[in-house]
Amino acid sequence: MLFLNRLLSSTIIVACLTSPALAPAYGLDYEAKQINWALEAPKKTAGAISGGAVCGLFCGPVDDGFHAGKTATTHIAGMFGDEKGRVQQLVAAPVGYPLGFVVGGVRGFGRGIVHGAKAGWDKPFSRWSFVTMEEK
Repeated sequence: MLFLNRLLSSTIIVACLTSPALAPAYGLDYEAKQINWALEAPKKTAGAISGGAVCGLFCGPVDDGFHAGKTATTHIAGMFGDEKGRVQQLVAAPVGYPLGFVVGGVRGFGRGIVHGAKAGWDKPFSRWSFVTMEEK
């Protein structure tokens, strides 16, 4: 029983002595912007790198590839006469969709990296730093 009392009192003492030492770093006022930036920089950098990697390698190419493929198919169907016609879209799809997906995927790679890095820096590890759609 004596051991548990010593352990509990030691834990309380350490907690009481540690928390005031950390409080000035996290209770900064608006005058200490440089210190706050230095404390937040590692987390923001990691958020920007991870957001840029996920958006650049997956979300951006898939999102832009899909939309560019759809747009290319509609454009080629318009060259066949009617861009909303089912037969024209069916004939245009084997050429337009793969071509648009490749071109849009390359474009989405760059856009995804930039978007993920910016969103990851502003809001590290939020869901908006890992997807290419805009926050609502």
